[in-house]
This record gives sequence, structure tokens and C-alpha cells, in this order.
Amino acid sequence: MPRETLRTPPPRAITFVGYENPPGVSTDQRVQSFLTSDRAAWYNHVNLTAHDHGGHFIPREIPGEWVDDLRRTFRGRR
Repeated sequence: MPRETLRTPPPRAITFVGYENPPGVSTDQRVQSFLTSDRAAWYNHVNLTAHDHGGHFIPREIPGEWVDDLRRTFRGRR
């Protein structure tokens, strides 16, 4: 979808896991790497988190951290 058609993108939570890092970027640098990328402007990000473990099935693999991420994302949006 072209960027011009997006008026206000919905709030997004993005979770990164360590083994998906681009070359040369460690997990603790992952959020900053994303924020300085050209893709960051595509999102209305309200919560960016990098976890050391977990993966594609984060709700099953690290359920406590996942719930914390959800709460942070939607806190104050009622």
C-alpha cells in the first residue's frame, strides 16, 4: 500500500527477537537500528521491544513478556 494512502496508521507494537537481528546489529541495538531505518516512518509505533529469546510463537514461548508488551502498547488508549 503506498504511503500516501495512509492518513493515520493504527498504533503498532513491534517485538524483535535476538536471532532475527540484521548482520552487525546486536539485540540491545535492535530497536535503535529500526528507528533509524527507512521503515520506521511506515508505522505509528507506540511500543518497540527486543527480547533475548522467543520467536515466531512468542505468546507460547514467553507469555509473561508478551502480556507485558500488550499492556504497554494499549496503556492509556481506552
